[in-house]
Amino acid sequence: MALTKHKTWTYKDYCELDDDKQYEILEGELIEMPAPGLTHQRVLKKLSQCLDRYVEKNKMGELFIAPLDVIFDPGNTLEPDIIFVSSDRLDMAQDKGLFGSPDLVVEIVSPSSQKMDTVDKFKIYQKFKVKEYWIVHPNNKSTEVFILEKDRLLSFCIAKEKDKIKSKLFSNIDITFQGMIQ
Repeated sequence: MALTKHKTWTYKDYCELDDDKQYEILEGELIEMPAPGLTHQRVLKKLSQCLDRYVEKNKMGELFIAPLDVIFDPGNTLEPDIIFVSSDRLDMAQDKGLFGSPDLVVEIVSPSSQKMDTVDKFKIYQKFKVKEYWIVHPNNKSTEVFILEKDRLLSFCIAKEKDKIKSKLFSNIDITFQGMIQ
């Protein structure tokens, strides 16, 4: 839900907010984010645990989970559900959040976030050259993986319930949507 159409919000303005609500800034628009539901949280927990084990085992970098600000530029601050930053890029991690484009972002779609995750955030992640974007759809038990090729996020994999998720960053990971909800 957009709070105002009159002001162009920046990360500096966002930092001055004095309430406990969750917000994101999308192209200068401040958007209040509703709390996620139980299914969202269960999928987030399982998927982040699986990815974190893989990242740690392979000494690839660091995995983060929401809430954590990713500041792409002053007018675009988002809180992806899961974020991965490779070892050679960890200097983007600062106390207040991640400043720049992560290697991977994952959004777990809730009914209220469908357009935001699949259209609005997709455009931002493409604009700022996120290498890989996963969109997890709990309602239809699938995961879409997009990879950056020539400045565009292109479909790489659509994994249904029992299909293995394919990823360029995590080349031999063994995870299915079904595994995220068990």
